[in-house]
Amino acid sequence: MGTTTDQESQSGNSAKTETNLPMATSLEELAAFSAVNSLPLAGETLAFTGTLASMTHRAAMELVEQHGGRSTQSVTLQTTMLIIGEEGWPLEDDGRTSQKLQQATQSLADGHSMRIIAESDWLQMLGLDDRRDEIRKAHTPAMLSRLLDVPVRLIRRWARLGLIRPVRRICRLPYFDYREVASARRLATLLDEGVSAETLEKSLSELSQTISGTDRSLAQLTLLVHDEKVLIRDDRGVLIPRTGQRLLDFDFADPPKVFAAPAEAPTAATAKPEHEDDATPFLLPFTGGHKTPVERSMADWNAEEWFHEGCRLTEESELESAINAFRNSLSLLGSDRGMVSKPDDPADEERLLFPDPADVNFHLADALYREGRTEAAVERYYCAIEVAPDFIEAWTQLGCLQAELEEFDAAEQSLCTAMSIHPGNPDVLLHYAQLLDRTARENEAAGYWAQYLQHDTRGPWADHARDRIAAHEVRQQM
Repeated sequence: MGTTTDQESQSGNSAKTETNLPMATSLEELAAFSAVNSLPLAGETLAFTGTLASMTHRAAMELVEQHGGRSTQSVTLQTTMLIIGEEGWPLEDDGRTSQKLQQATQSLADGHSMRIIAESDWLQMLGLDDRRDEIRKAHTPAMLSRLLDVPVRLIRRWARLGLIRPVRRICRLPYFDYREVASARRLATLLDEGVSAETLEKSLSELSQTISGTDRSLAQLTLLVHDEKVLIRDDRGVLIPRTGQRLLDFDFADPPKVFAAPAEAPTAATAKPEHEDDATPFLLPFTGGHKTPVERSMADWNAEEWFHEGCRLTEESELESAINAFRNSLSLLGSDRGMVSKPDDPADEERLLFPDPADVNFHLADALYREGRTEAAVERYYCAIEVAPDFIEAWTQLGCLQAELEEFDAAEQSLCTAMSIHPGNPDVLLHYAQLLDRTARENEAAGYWAQYLQHDTRGPWADHARDRIAAHEVRQQM
């Protein structure tokens, strides 16, 4: 048998290459073929799992086709890429990982070639950095409330518990990572629906083998489990992690057996302690009775404890009791405010652990408003601002309540003050644009709706903002 010459080899390779080309009859067709094969998803078969933060699954599938790929509803041996949605994790209603992710993981274990990619990385692959930046953008509590349909007070509660952490603060206004809040919401929903913490921990552990970011979700799960099931004893008494509330009085006929807390925070599956002979602090089952706020005198708790109790009661819609708790906190703060230096007696250290009076007034205002006492709430927002003149959320809420009372000049002044403190605050831009529309100043409002869209392109108010801008353009052409 003879050997193939270089010329024959080159000719053969050329012929092989030509068989992959279409039967083109023009340079235009050749250029079109080349363009299609240069697209970032050329030759790829994609599937999606979990809720996408940037778009619907249908829109994502159309995007795949536009970029040269093929999309499927299921994971098969032909699937080359599985995209993980970043609005919460791909967890089914029973808490287990999605069937698509399980199939992809098994396919990889069997030696098949497939990539598992986070949604934001997929967007970057397509050159859609604006959409990627949108889902990685930090959001205010009010924006998250609108995007995720979660009450603002729940987001604030999660922040107090450490379940979510602000990525930055601007003049007291916290900004949170959208994905972290979405993860907390999904985990909390599944727990509330009866899914066990052990199942969720197992699912998150499986996720951690294919995609990063689950360590934080495991920490969230542990906090959520503690939030519902345990009390913690330390040298200042007993603490409910769910609220931060301390219980200083117990009426046990037979006190329950106490359990030593581990040196490190337990995982969700081991939240129930196993060892019983270590030193304090202690974990106790949530079975202890204690005095209700009605039965307590003001002196039973310090200002910090009354503040946390007020927050808890507000979250449970026990508004009148919450109002009284916040007033008790403020009364105790008034008696302690003179202590600004370190006390000589270490026993007095606890007196310095009071909350910020501006925060107490802010939460009191919220409780008053929800109780239907709008004018009283207005005064409490003023009190918060007197203590902290740069309190953006207080100025914004004040402006909204003044607009509700049809005190439009005062509302405009409050909202403009908030904008002067933080011009890029989307919440203020939204409410000021609404105020201008309401007072028949639509042309002025259009500019603020445009500014708002720079911060929110996909929330429920984004479409409204576009409609208002379009209406303004029509008026301009008339």
